[in-house]
Amino acid sequence: MSTGKKVSTTIIILIVTLIYFFGYNYEYNNSVGIPIILFLLLMFSYIGLTLSTYERIVGENPGNFFFQPWKKIKYVFLSAISIVTLLVLLFATLIISFELSKQRKKRFLDSSETNRVVGIISRLDSIPLRYGKRPVAYLNYKIENKDFEFELRNENGMYKRNQKIKVKYSLLHPDMFEIKK
Repeated sequence: MSTGKKVSTTIIILIVTLIYFFGYNYEYNNSVGIPIILFLLLMFSYIGLTLSTYERIVGENPGNFFFQPWKKIKYVFLSAISIVTLLVLLFATLIISFELSKQRKKRFLDSSETNRVVGIISRLDSIPLRYGKRPVAYLNYKIENKDFEFELRNENGMYKRNQKIKVKYSLLHPDMFEIKK
């Protein structure tokens, strides 16, 4: 096996591993750092994979369009296909990762290792956006002397300050919760 094929195979294995861990660890401990690091690694590995195959498929720029028009058209077409493939891979990875994170959260909350607690809406706020504001409510609940605070969407003012809300949470990961009506 040539060096280029070994590199491409290694990159593909790393990509599959990163997709799994990115999706599995998304929203872990309410962390922002883990998904950002994994996404950057994933993006650079896709770029590396695309560049390693791009050179073999597309080849060198044939130069002036006037002297070799078909080679130039082929070069531009294959370059566009390569870029579109890269973008499709990135978006597909994001979709798969978000789906994996939803499944992980659902698995934890559907297991028998859950408990219920009453949370309180501690405050209401609005987050400025480009065109207006997004209303939010902050849910607080306490488990074993550890406080948890989460931002909830407050569309149509459905949450009020000091409102009590039933929360189901995972015993393994108390930061994973769902609101029970």
